[in-house]
This record gives sequence, structure tokens and C-alpha cells, in this order.
Amino acid sequence: MSKKFQLLLMGFVLLIISPSVIAVELAEHVQLHGFLTQGAFYTSDNNYNGQSDDSVSFDQTEIGLNIFWQANEKIDFSAQTLYRRAGAVENGDLRLDYGMMNINLFNNEDNYFGARLGRIKNPIGLYNETRDVAFTTPSILLPQSIYMDRSRSLFVSSDGAQLYSKHQIGDGWLSLKVNYGVPQNDNDEIMRTMFGDFAQGTLEADNAVFMGQIKYNFFSDKYIIALSYADVLLDYDTGPGDLLAAGSARFSPYILSVQYNGERISLTGEYYYAQNEFEDFGSYSPDYFPVTTNWYLQGTYRFSHKWQAVLRYDESYLNEDDKSGAIFEQVGLPAHMGFSKDWMIGMRWDIRPDLMLRGEYHNINGTSWLPYADNPDRNQTKQYWDLFSLQMSYRF
Repeated sequence: MSKKFQLLLMGFVLLIISPSVIAVELAEHVQLHGFLTQGAFYTSDNNYNGQSDDSVSFDQTEIGLNIFWQANEKIDFSAQTLYRRAGAVENGDLRLDYGMMNINLFNNEDNYFGARLGRIKNPIGLYNETRDVAFTTPSILLPQSIYMDRSRSLFVSSDGAQLYSKHQIGDGWLSLKVNYGVPQNDNDEIMRTMFGDFAQGTLEADNAVFMGQIKYNFFSDKYIIALSYADVLLDYDTGPGDLLAAGSARFSPYILSVQYNGERISLTGEYYYAQNEFEDFGSYSPDYFPVTTNWYLQGTYRFSHKWQAVLRYDESYLNEDDKSGAIFEQVGLPAHMGFSKDWMIGMRWDIRPDLMLRGEYHNINGTSWLPYADNPDRNQTKQYWDLFSLQMSYRF
């Protein structure tokens, strides 16, 4: 561990003394960008992004490289490859994060219409489309009530098409995005959270799913209000010796997002309401129709263009009718799997426009969003726990 820390510290020092670069021009109308983010996590109990329980885990790394080509006034292309390691949830495979052709169908001073084809980021909440770029997010750990890391691969992007439009209305812009495509289908963490090691099959979206967002930004983004929606159906294919039947899981979340951006203060709140359906898995997993309600409130204060602080309260319940987690307790699991209440405070230091360092502390009651892969024995998890994290991020 100490050797890994020394290597990370050496890399951090090299980034500080290196010249600042914002973009690489490969050719006319062709730009190359990238980022490197490394995190360190310590928890008083439970594991997050690796074996962090009473130890420091460095198993959170994100490296992205993206290219943009403006082919002509109407068409451009963009793509990003991503290396992501997140404890036992993601083991560091290199994959295409997004890759698309953007077509400008029509635009004037007040209206824009366009379409995108390929692998496209899904417009969910305020941060899903840019959640991998640390500079665009408010904290190291996004509010898990809305942006659960265990379901990241299901909601982050889809292979299909997007129609989008933007219209000036009064002192603001009304925008609409509609996505229809097949998710990336790396759903093992979701399946294990639902069934543990009981499941022997696979859980995938066999058909395209719908996700969309309507958003209004006014007074130069001083105020933002958005409503996002998704309708995702996952089918379970049984495996050898499986006690489960070929059932299905459906998630239909609505997310209301509101944000105020002042000169020094930003205030953000998001509310998540989802109707969930788990059907036809057989007698070992009876049909279940819970309603999930999650929300958070967050405030950011900018001391200067280099320093800012963030404070957040984040609350989530897997079943609105079982906020105490009694149903989990009835089947021999900890009741605290049913909820999470998270107080967070953090600081961010923009050393340079291309280099950032930040840290944060979480005081958590509950384990509803705790990753299964890092905590396979749920009966060993603790209800009350603390999480400390540091993060360094570089971009060009």
C-alpha cells in the first residue's frame, strides 16, 4: 500500500510541475481531450471502492481519452474510450464510453434541432451525462440516492439514437432530449444486489429502452429545472441448476432536478421516484412491486475561483412502504439494507484550470447503496459507518 501511495504521490507532483494543456489539436477541426482521476477511500466499517474497511483503498481510477471531429457545418463525430476501476464492481476493462455522429438538422438564433446516432450518454438528472469527468461533478462521490454506482452501467449510455431540441423562451432556453437504445448491459452488480449468489443466470435488457429529459435554463443558467424519465425492462435468463425462473425486472424512475447558481453560492436538490416491478422469478422470489423514493439537498460555496466547499444531505429508501427495512430482516438480512441517510462535507482546490484536488467526509446511516461486490456477506455490514475520500484529477 505504501509503495502504491508513493507512486501516486510522485505522479501528482509531476502533474503539478508539468505545463498546463487544455486541448491537443491533431488537425484542423480535430481535437483530442483526456482526463485522469485517482481516488483514495477509507471507511470505518464496510467496503467501498475496494477493501477500505479500516484501510485505505486506491481501487478507484478513471482514465478517459476523447476525440472530436467537426466534419462540416452540419455533422460532427465524437468518441471516448474509458478505463474505469471501482473496487470489485468494475475491474478496469477498457471500453467505448460513447461514440456518436451528431447531425445538426436545423438551427437559428432561437431554435436548434438535431439527432445523434451511436453510443450516446443518457440524459438522467443533472450529472449523469458528465459523471466520469470529475471537474463537472460537485463531489467525489455523487449523491447515491440519484446516481447509484451499482447501476451506473445500466443508465450511463445506450446504443441507439437521440433526438434533441433547444428553444429560446423568454429569458431562458427550453431543451428536450429523447433517447431510445440498448443499455451496455453490465448488470451483474444489480443482479447480485437483488438475489445475491442465489442467481445463476444473467440479467439483461433484450430490447431498446426509453430515457428522456426536459429542462429549462433561465437567466444564463442562474436557475435550472429539469424532469428526467426512464423506462427500463431487464429480462432474466436462467443458468444451470437455477432455482429462479425466467422473470423480469422493470425500473421506471422520474427525477425532478432544481438548481440555483449565484455568484458564490449554488443550491441543488433532486428527487427520485421510481415504480419497480419484479415478476415471474418463481416461488423462491415472489412478485414484488416496491416504490423507491430518494432525494438530496446540496449547497456549494465558492470562496474564490480556486477554493470551494460543499455540504449535502442524501436520503434513500428502496421501498417507500418499508422505510425501516423490516422486509429484509424477515428474510434474515440486515434491516439497514433498506435505507441510507448520508451527511457529507467536502472541499475542492483547483490548483490550475487542468488540475484539481479535493476531499470529503461522509457520516452514513444505512447500506442501501453499498456495493454488493465489495460486501458479499451482507450480514457482516454495519449500519453506522464513516467514509473519508481524497481525489486528484487532471484534464487536457
